[in-house]
Amino acid sequence: MAILMDWLQLSTSFLSRVYYSIFSNQCSICQAHSKAAICEYCKTGLEYNHHACAVCQRPLPQQQMAQNASQSLCGKCQATPPPYYRCLAPLRYEGTTRVLIQNIKFHQQAHFIQPLMEIVRDYLIAYYSHTTPWPSQLLFVPSHPQRIKERGFCQTQIMANTLCSLLKPTLTSSTPYIASRNPIQKSIHTQAQHTLSRKLRMQNQQGVYQIQEPIEEHVALFDDVMTTGSTLESCAKALQRKGAKRIDIWVIARTPAEKHG
Repeated sequence: MAILMDWLQLSTSFLSRVYYSIFSNQCSICQAHSKAAICEYCKTGLEYNHHACAVCQRPLPQQQMAQNASQSLCGKCQATPPPYYRCLAPLRYEGTTRVLIQNIKFHQQAHFIQPLMEIVRDYLIAYYSHTTPWPSQLLFVPSHPQRIKERGFCQTQIMANTLCSLLKPTLTSSTPYIASRNPIQKSIHTQAQHTLSRKLRMQNQQGVYQIQEPIEEHVALFDDVMTTGSTLESCAKALQRKGAKRIDIWVIARTPAEKHG
């Protein structure tokens, strides 16, 4: 089965590279002429996460934002600080952003990975250029082998590898490395998170993830979307038990609070 999954992942990545070699001068969304993966017109249609909690990046109404955005915290983070340093989420999980991510996950449209990772790359570079050092290691939230078998690939693994490749020209030797074997393993096959309410999401992640390889003290943990935060918090707690001192969460998009269910 491992050989089959590796071949499926390789074929998905290969097809994505072939797509960009052919359509590298086209916008991946509207197919208009563009040197960027997403043209400027389509970028204006994405839902950027401009007003958000400074820690968990939960989108907040503009009127709730502090004068200094870095001091704006949601009620949850004020009451119970999460087990990670900060989440970085350039987009909101709605509209065009939601459609693109769902097409990747459920319709095997891997060619949307590159443009979304370029947005994440630019956001990360802007953030870390003004703050603390980059994480030493990049981890990703894994899918259970049964889920990979159903989809044919693990989208977070492909996304993390793509993001790492996009960061290398800028960061060179400072680029967070990805271990050949992801230290995080999903040991229990759970019901898909997007089908559950907030309460059930939290219960669904208890004892699900195990850390089976050594990790660095400062790591980045990648996932495609953060909704309630239950999955990422479960992984972060497991990483802390394994010795992580600082965990930065990297996601493409954050779900608005009213859509948590």
